[in-house]
Parts: sequence; C-alpha cells; structure tokens
Amino acid sequence: MKILHVSAGWEEWNGAANIARLIGGEQERSGHSVTCRVWAGIGELRKAGEVWIHCSWSPCLWWAVMWGRHVRWVPEGSYDPVRLQYHAWKKWLVTPIERFFLRRVERVVATCKAEAEWIKAFEPRVKEVETTDVKRFFKLPPEGGECTIEKVQSFISSRKRLVHLLYMGRNHPLKGLEYLDRALREVSPDTAPRFEFRMANDFIGLKKQHVWEWCELLVLPTLSDNFGLVVAEALSKWKCVLTTDGAVAWGENLVPVSENIAIGYGGRLIFVRNFRDASHPRRVELLVEALKCILKNP
Repeated sequence: MKILHVSAGWEEWNGAANIARLIGGEQERSGHSVTCRVWAGIGELRKAGEVWIHCSWSPCLWWAVMWGRHVRWVPEGSYDPVRLQYHAWKKWLVTPIERFFLRRVERVVATCKAEAEWIKAFEPRVKEVETTDVKRFFKLPPEGGECTIEKVQSFISSRKRLVHLLYMGRNHPLKGLEYLDRALREVSPDTAPRFEFRMANDFIGLKKQHVWEWCELLVLPTLSDNFGLVVAEALSKWKCVLTTDGAVAWGENLVPVSENIAIGYGGRLIFVRNFRDASHPRRVELLVEALKCILKNP
C-alpha cells in the first residue's frame, strides 16, 4: 500500500517530523511504500491508500485532509491547553477551520491518554480517537525495578567530579529554560557536586554522540511537549532524565517519592509534578527541589 506522510516541516529538530519518520519506518518494514511531503499534489493524495498528517494549524495539512483518502491525523500535542494559550489569538482566528478538518478525518491519533482527552475537548465531534504507543520505538529500561531517591543518586552524584547536565532541543518559551536557569543558580551553592550545563540544539552525527557520552542527566523542564522524544532517546541510552508534567506522556506508572516528585524506569526518570500549571516562582522552586533531592550525595 502507498502511504503518504505530510508535515509542515521535516527538520531534524522537528518532533512531529521525527514521530512521522518513526511511524513511516515501521510501515516500510511492514512492506508498504512510504513517501514524505510538505505539500502534496491532488493526484498523489488521491492515490495514497492512507494519508498521515502531523502536527496542526497549517494550510498544507488542511489541503491534505481535503483531498486525501483514509486520513489519519497525529496532532502531537497541539491541543494541549497550555500550548493553546501560546499565540492564542492566532489560533483563535483559525480554530473554526481546524475543527472543520478534524471532523473530516477518519481517525485522530494521540500519543498518550492525556492527549486523547485534549483532542476530544478541543473538538468533541471527531469520528475516532486512537492512542498509539510511541515508546515502542525505543529500547527503554524497564518501568519497574528499584525506584528510590537513593537509586537515582547512585547514578548521578559524586563528590569527585562535575555533574554534567544537558538540555537538547530548541530555545523556545514553552521549553521552560528560563526556570531551569534560575533553578541552577539557586541550587548550586547548596550542593556538594558542581554543575556543568550544556545546551545542544543543532547537534547531529558524531557531535551528538559525543554530547550524549558527556552527560549524566538530561533535563527537559518543559511546559508542553508533543511527546518528549528526547526523553525516550536519553532513556534508551541509559541516561538519567529530569522532566516535568509538561511531558505528560512520561507521567504514567511512576513511583511517588514526595508530593511533587515521582520516579520510574528503574530510577532513571525523575518526573516533577504540579509544574506546568504552577506560577513562575513556583516552577523554579519545584526544579530546585528536584535538583537538590537527586544530587544530594548518598
């Protein structure tokens, strides 16, 4: 079968495009013919057995819905209430168009249970909402295992060296970097290990591999993430990850260790709760709490 994937961009840093590549690769391994486009012609759209569109709010996607057959729409977090507030007036202008085309597609595909609820809240009249497990594309540590603060500390903390913190992604207002910057400045004087922080937003190939080898802890202090592919990538490399409930797909099946912190994947994932809806000062406090907790020497 011919399958066509349409996304507004196919850059290496584009999370929606990378999810499309993962799904497309799986389809190719199943024997299908897969093509990727930004804009597709009417003939190509009509001939495709399935059309998959990724992300939202783009005329090239509406065009694909108009002319495609058996269309699957993967919004990748576009209807997260936090994200809807970003450039809200622009989205308000085209919301009727967006909802109209959502009602036309055969199926809308969510990347987690929470996103499925966001989709239904945004447009209750969608025909069908299906949840797909993007985690299947990665070899992750087991969700169970020993999930304690002491286990996390054993992975990260040492008095004999720097703790290498990595943020990998764009410098975008919804990624929460301003809160991380303030939290690192507040927590450093109170902890024995010293931090070395690096931000990587355009690393590929060997350069990317070297920065992964360098880091002990990936930090993603996001307010809204379509899935958090970088979390999956870090865990598949057996790195530790500190993220927040902005990456909601990673908040399932965790062990709570306090009101605001939960742990999973054998102590590799540290998840900060109550972050995305908190006030600006409170977000900094929550990151400080998490950093002090996990970097305290056993």
